[in-house]
Amino acid sequence: MHPAAGGAEKHLHRIFGKIVEMGHTVVLFTTTFPGAKEREVVDGIQVIRKGGDLMFQLTVALNLKKLDREFNFDVVVEDLNKLPVFAHWFVRKPLLVQMHHLWRKSIFAEAIFPIAFMVWFFERIIPFFYRTQNFVVVSPSTKKELAEIGVDESRISVIYNGSEMPPVAAQFRGGSCESNENVPMQDNALKNARAPYFIWLSRVHRYKGIWTALEAFEIFSKSHPEVQLKIVGGGPLLKKLPAWIKSHGLDGKVELTGFVPAARKYELLSSSLALLQTSYKEGWGLTVMEAAQLCKTTIASDVPGLCDSVRDGETGILFPSGDAAACALAMEKIYGDAGLRAALGQNAKRYALTFSWENSARETLELLERTIERSVRK
Repeated sequence: MHPAAGGAEKHLHRIFGKIVEMGHTVVLFTTTFPGAKEREVVDGIQVIRKGGDLMFQLTVALNLKKLDREFNFDVVVEDLNKLPVFAHWFVRKPLLVQMHHLWRKSIFAEAIFPIAFMVWFFERIIPFFYRTQNFVVVSPSTKKELAEIGVDESRISVIYNGSEMPPVAAQFRGGSCESNENVPMQDNALKNARAPYFIWLSRVHRYKGIWTALEAFEIFSKSHPEVQLKIVGGGPLLKKLPAWIKSHGLDGKVELTGFVPAARKYELLSSSLALLQTSYKEGWGLTVMEAAQLCKTTIASDVPGLCDSVRDGETGILFPSGDAAACALAMEKIYGDAGLRAALGQNAKRYALTFSWENSARETLELLERTIERSVRK
């Protein structure tokens, strides 16, 4: 419900909402925001909000023991995003550390130096302060990165994000994925759209690679002025884009929709040529799976997380991170070859169907139970 919520929050909501459905009590301790209730139940999860982002470590230190006295937790899950909160220092309960991705050097492309250095530094010391705790990540490439900084691989589990076709998206599914595999697929992107377009869908942050997407489209647009780019999402950089678009002669070719409701998001995805996912860093890439459910392929940065959610040459195309020319070349391939576009989209759909939130929640619950058992044995 936080206005800045993204994929990590959706993951937490879906996984632990289903764990509640399995009969367990889940308490979420998180930051507050204007207009938020301090306590409420959201899809069975008891949400408690205090303080803001900058001082959340101190907020945890002052409140976690009180919460444990109130609820008597069996296990604590620390969602480690940017800065650790060292939950095991404040309650002597089994701890599972959940991570979506490591920032590593990519944080310097997002934050000013003092903050970026602090995030980078705290990531480097994770192995020294979490010597025995289990970790759970959402992709094999993130597990590899965590092992590279010194966490024992035997303590790192991979549990993938789920994938699903939300009811609101079903009406935009189209006929292409329902076609017989031996029959050429209907190209809804060109049939339904008044002008063909690529879609970029994310919060508009530097680390999401928005400038790479725009520069790639500028290159691509010189040969294909009939194609548009739709930037879908809000964020701190959105207000800077109109001036750049105008100065590069892309007025009328790049549309900034801002944040859109879910139904509109899926409608835009369904009629697009492909999704551009240009992030410098992702844990997995939920938008990749959202596009795949609609039979849409993705052109993505070859970075941890995205190199797992996109299978290069099978479900989409990967390009070197930050390389606008390579991204533009991938756009040329997708736009110029309807057969390739259709095949990649159909493969993406099949791949997406191998993941489910039910399986992810069940695996998470089993890992939580093993974490408790391991603590008891000690």
